Order: sequence, then C-alpha cells, then structure tokens
Amino acid sequence: MDQYDGSVTLVVLESNRCQMSETMDVDTALTVIALISDDPDDWEQATSVWPRYRTPVVPEFTSSFPIEEIDRYEVSKLLSASEAWVVVDFPSKRIFTGGRFMAVGRDAAFAMFVDDDGVQHDPMSVHLPPWWELHEGAAVDSPDQPRQSAIEKPNVNRQILYGEPLLKDIATGVLEIVSSDSWRSSESSENNENNDAKHSRYLFTVTVHRDWLMTPRKDLDGRMPRQSLHGATGWSERVTWGQKLRIQNDGPAIAVPDDWPSFATAPMGHEEVCIYFDLCRELIDAAWRWCESEAGRVAQQNEDGALSELVEYLRVAKEAWLDSSFEGGSPPSFIIECDRRRVPRGAGVAIAGIEEVQAEQHVIDCDCPICEMMSAGIFGIGFTHIDGHHLELDEEFAFSLAETYEDWMIKQQEFAEFSDRVELLQAEREAGETTENPFASAWTGICDDGHLPGDSHGHLKLAFMIAEIISALEAAAASREEIGTLNESFNNYRLCDDAERPQSASALKANLQAIAQGYPNLVSKSADLQSRIDEAERNRWLRNNDFN
Repeated sequence: MDQYDGSVTLVVLESNRCQMSETMDVDTALTVIALISDDPDDWEQATSVWPRYRTPVVPEFTSSFPIEEIDRYEVSKLLSASEAWVVVDFPSKRIFTGGRFMAVGRDAAFAMFVDDDGVQHDPMSVHLPPWWELHEGAAVDSPDQPRQSAIEKPNVNRQILYGEPLLKDIATGVLEIVSSDSWRSSESSENNENNDAKHSRYLFTVTVHRDWLMTPRKDLDGRMPRQSLHGATGWSERVTWGQKLRIQNDGPAIAVPDDWPSFATAPMGHEEVCIYFDLCRELIDAAWRWCESEAGRVAQQNEDGALSELVEYLRVAKEAWLDSSFEGGSPPSFIIECDRRRVPRGAGVAIAGIEEVQAEQHVIDCDCPICEMMSAGIFGIGFTHIDGHHLELDEEFAFSLAETYEDWMIKQQEFAEFSDRVELLQAEREAGETTENPFASAWTGICDDGHLPGDSHGHLKLAFMIAEIISALEAAAASREEIGTLNESFNNYRLCDDAERPQSASALKANLQAIAQGYPNLVSKSADLQSRIDEAERNRWLRNNDFN
C-alpha cells in the first residue's frame, strides 16, 4: 500500500469522555501512537510525554491539536466516512488503525525527516507495552467489541520488595542458618577469609536469596517475589533504547513523569531487576557481618531481640548502599530511577525531570588508551548499561533474567552449545588443525589501511595496537613509568595541532623504539606501529596539500 499523506481521524476513548480530531496529519497521528509506548492511563498522561517523542515535523505543543469531545455512539459513523483513522482506547488498552493508515507494528523505528541527500534525521520509536492490543486494518466497529484477552500487566508492590518484608525475611533466614547444625559444622562459622570458608558461606547466601525470591507470600496474593520482577523488562529496555537513539541524534533527555498514579506499581525494567539482585546480595552479606560482630553475637542471645536489631541494621545498610557509588559510577538509587522512568544514562547528560546526572565511569589512569579516548568524549556520549550477566553465574533459574523456567532452559542449552563450540575450536587450534583464533590480537583484525567509521585520523586503530603493547608490558612486569610514558606520548600525538605533529610523531616512535630494545618480544609490533605512524603522517601531508 502506498504511503497515505492525507488527513487522519483520531479518536481517543477514555472512561468518562470521547474525543476526536478529523484533520490530523499522518506524522502527528503516528507520534500519538508512539506516546502509548510509555503506557499512559489517559489522554492527559499521554500528552505529558509528548516531548519524549516529538520531532520537528509535528506541532510543538499538544494544545494546538484540533481535538474536541464527541458522543461515543457517533464513532463508528465518523470512522466510516474517514479515509484513514486511529483509535486509542485507554480503558481497554487497545489501539485500532484502519482505512488507508500505514502499518506501524508493535516495535518499529521511524526517521521522521529525510533530507535532499537521502540522510535520515529525527528518529522516533514505537514500542507498545505487551498488555496493549494492536489491531491494524480494523473494521470501523472494532472499537465497540470487547477486548480479546485479559490485561496482564505486572503490578509491583515495592513496599514489600524493598521494605520491611524483605529485610525481615533476609534477617530471619540468616539467623536460622547461623543457629543451625549445618552452619556450625561448616567452615562458614569460622571468621576467616580462606577460600573454603568463602565458598561455604556463598552457598548459604544463595539459599537465603533463593528462598526470598521463590517462596509464595500471602501479601503478594500467593505469588512469589520473583514473579514481580518479570513480565516487562524487554519492553522497558526497548523504550529506553528508543530514547537513547533520540539523544544520540541531539534530542533532549526527558524522563517519564513520576507523578502518575500507576507509577508506584509500574513494572520493573531490566536494570532495576539487576540492581535488585545486587541489593539482595548486599543485604545478605551485611547480615553475615552483623552476626559476626560483637553486637550481633550479644543480640543473638535473645532471639526476638536479635531479629529486630538485625532488621534495623539492614535498614541502615540498605539506604547507605542505595546512595553509594555503584562500581565507581552513579548510585543504585539513580540507576533505578532512570530505569523506572525509561531514560538512558549518558555520562554528564542532563535529564529533564531528574536532578542527578550519570557519573563518568571510565578511569583516566587505567593504562588503556581506548578508555582515555572514551573519557575525552571522542566517540560521543558515553552511555552506561548493566547487561546483567552476573545474574546467570549461579546457574539458578531463581536469579536469571529469563521470565519462565522454559525460557531459562533454552538459554542454558544455547550457552552449553556455545561453550562446546569454543572448547572445540580451542582444541583444534592447540592440535594445529585450524589457525582461526577467537582471541586474536589487534594486528590480526586490521586487514587494510582504511579508517574505522568515525575515526578519520586513524587514532582508534593505533589505540588498539598500543593497548595490546601495554598489555604485554604489564604481563612482563614493566614499570609504571614505562607504561605511563607510552600513554603520554600517544596522547600528545593524537591531541597536538599540525605544527606540533612531526615532533610528537617522532617522540612516539622513539618511545616505541625504546620499548623494542627493552622487550625483544615486542620488536615486530613496535616496528609495524612506527611504520603505520609514518604512513598516517604521509596521508595527512597529502590531504593538507590537496594531493588526494
């Protein structure tokens, strides 16, 4: 079907009113559908996220929409007279499109403007929540029919998951274990840091954590806490990805409002689930520490008193951890807020609606030239994301990011097959049956002299090579001065102006030559890198003198 460019009829159904616009353009109607990605409960909430999806091709403010209230019983007749139409049914969480309106789909990304050179601009994404129905090419009487399935939207009781029930359950579980024969007969009871004691205690940690997640609770209507974590992580992550795309294309970072009535119980996203795992482990570890402390040993003489004191200790530990730095970056509380409000965390990027900004996580003195370049912003905004791989390390369904046991078993099988392929390839390499190396060096991957995308000066290729040389120096126990001098000479080379270029290039090559003299195994790489620097300088000279 050819793209329809005429007027679109938009109908908005709410519990207490019905509104319609007969003269909406296609781009604006498409943007209205995109608003549903944030799961608004009514038209007012939907229009409040307009700035998150608006592009220059649509009105700046929704107040300019030509929309008015109509009689609900007139909808079918009005749609019959429309060439293209969209109906948004908030009470039943459904979207209908019909007539000549374009196919949109549940998950799609659109470039809202294409310039004369064919370059796409102004990205906008549609990622409908799983509990919203989408009916495309619908009949005009479809909105009058009942919903096809029940609305199965996860309802998260965070007062239970983060509050007193969590603290009390962990405290109870830990106190029961430390008073058990299995604890006393294990090395966990010994207050030491040897590997056997750590391993023994870790098994108890897994038990407490698993019991909390997998035990049905009356205050959750018989559901397990784990069930509250899943059901929407994929959708939430896709919405956040769409916002990241907008920010990368110079759009603003705008958070979903936190004053919607449904916000408190809204589903968890991917990163909140990951942080929740870490919080539980932190609380369990804190409980072990308290039991070993003088105050803990004294309190355990009184069973009831021990429980209340440990719960209070965990409450303080929880608040302290949530507000502390997470892996050298922003605190968990900020990560959770961004995930719940579906906005990506870009280093130093201001977010409308949230006071805090994401901290820079790349460590300047980590000896990696690539990290140095990233921290300088040479590759654009540095976004931070938690992949959640650590939730799978225990090989326990309880902690996995998989929603169902069946999904988890499929992932386990896929991982086992992948591991078998890697082991087979490694065995073939060791037997000399193949030269393919999945862990090949940076030199192996550089097959031509062209630049990497976005690396017009060729610095990124050089950075990968220097990073490999630095890794070899660290393995050879080189001094910090040798490594630091190499990093400094490379930084001076890539950051200097044209007048300083010859001198900086000579200094970098001299440094590489000195390394080759001190470390014979690096002679060939040092020589090759020096020749690549010479070639880069020749190409630069040709460009500057219009010989290319």
